[in-house]
Amino acid sequence: MSSRFYLLLTLALYAVGALHVALRVATRRRLLTSLTVTATLAGFATHTASLSQRWTEAGHFPVVGLHDGSSFVAWAIVLAFLATYVRTRIDALGLAAYPAAFTLVLIANLTPARDRADLVLKSLFLPVHTTFALLGYGPLFLAFAMGVLYLIQERQLKRKTLGVLFHRLPSLEVLDRIHFISVGVGFGLLSVGVVFGFIGLEQLFGRWWTGDPKEVLTILLWLTYLVLWLTRLRTALRGHRVMLFSLLMFGFVVFSFLGASWMLASGHPYL
Repeated sequence: MSSRFYLLLTLALYAVGALHVALRVATRRRLLTSLTVTATLAGFATHTASLSQRWTEAGHFPVVGLHDGSSFVAWAIVLAFLATYVRTRIDALGLAAYPAAFTLVLIANLTPARDRADLVLKSLFLPVHTTFALLGYGPLFLAFAMGVLYLIQERQLKRKTLGVLFHRLPSLEVLDRIHFISVGVGFGLLSVGVVFGFIGLEQLFGRWWTGDPKEVLTILLWLTYLVLWLTRLRTALRGHRVMLFSLLMFGFVVFSFLGASWMLASGHPYL
């Protein structure tokens, strides 16, 4: 079976999870049930099969173009969501993870795969660089979701209004801790990706830096998350301001992922 077939099946399974969570919110019931989790695990399995089959079809790891990039980032988000849910049982995370994964897989299904042979694929390090960078987007998205949930919970506590999510969310301390861990994991993966990117450029072009807008954005993104990480380490700067900063930084992630090639005329081959 083709990677497209697996990806369409993945879209259907993620849609089941997304619709089920939406219905559970509307009826104020527990968000994640055995049906939701089963559909998610099945979707993640077919998603993994799609990536594997796409690798076979393309002859290289599937990180080239919007089709591959969207699919891989969606896979990374679901992986981060499942890993966190298994440890914390915070089902409210599904409110962010399911729409994001469904949207990205939908984009992948609507976008043609890029099968041209890029020069950079001759270097082992540059595909590894992109793989780690995109894999880091999963935990960084999770940190973004934690930030949103933190601000919602904080607002409800300050106003003393019990909203739909109040009893489904853990304490602010737990949300803050998961946010901190997610930023750390995402930043670590992004750092590995940056290092491999520089090594790949030197191997392929004989220099560490080409000045491409995508490279500039990646370094700026790395620096801003370094600032966020160090800021979070300071006790006095935890809470509301850190979460707002995190939300702003994830907007930078989205722009770096999609905006460089379309708005800044980047020659970066992956998107």
